[in-house]
Amino acid sequence: MRSDFGSNVLFPINIMGSLNKEWELGAKVDMYTYNQLDNVEASVDFGGRYRMGAARYIQLDGYFGLNRNNGGALVLTYGKEHYIAKNFSNSYEARAGFLEGVTGEDGYVKFGLGTIPTLHFGKSFLCMIEITSSGSIGHLKDDFMVDIIPKMEIAFGATRVRVEFDIGVMQDDNNDQKSIALYVMTAL
Repeated sequence: MRSDFGSNVLFPINIMGSLNKEWELGAKVDMYTYNQLDNVEASVDFGGRYRMGAARYIQLDGYFGLNRNNGGALVLTYGKEHYIAKNFSNSYEARAGFLEGVTGEDGYVKFGLGTIPTLHFGKSFLCMIEITSSGSIGHLKDDFMVDIIPKMEIAFGATRVRVEFDIGVMQDDNNDQKSIALYVMTAL
């Protein structure tokens, strides 16, 4: 779950599975609650990932609102993880999002770039800091944003628990929220 330190909370439910060594498929339902659970909006994301070796992938996601009409979206992602040392890695992602659900009205494409430097303390504890930036062609001035997201993750067998804090660097109309999240991930 993720909260903006107020009464608005996001509950994501994500299921992913591997078809083989190269292909993964998944689906995610996001349930947004507003005004102390008075309003609930839901959306669904279907996606597929093709792994090009152990450390690179290409992913395609389709995002659609279930009980609201805010437009759908298609997002193409390229990602790579690079181990710099035994206990330090860095992940990179580049995204391009299309359609009104991600670009807004009259937008053309939204680009996002991110990096996640990660310290590995054995196999059960990770410290990460995600740095992402995004902006839309057609709404660059109003939509450009930079986020810094410190994360900590601990594993208990096949279950991982992650805490993260989203800090919007550009505190203006386009990125004026901070949030905290708690995720629990497990293998089924």
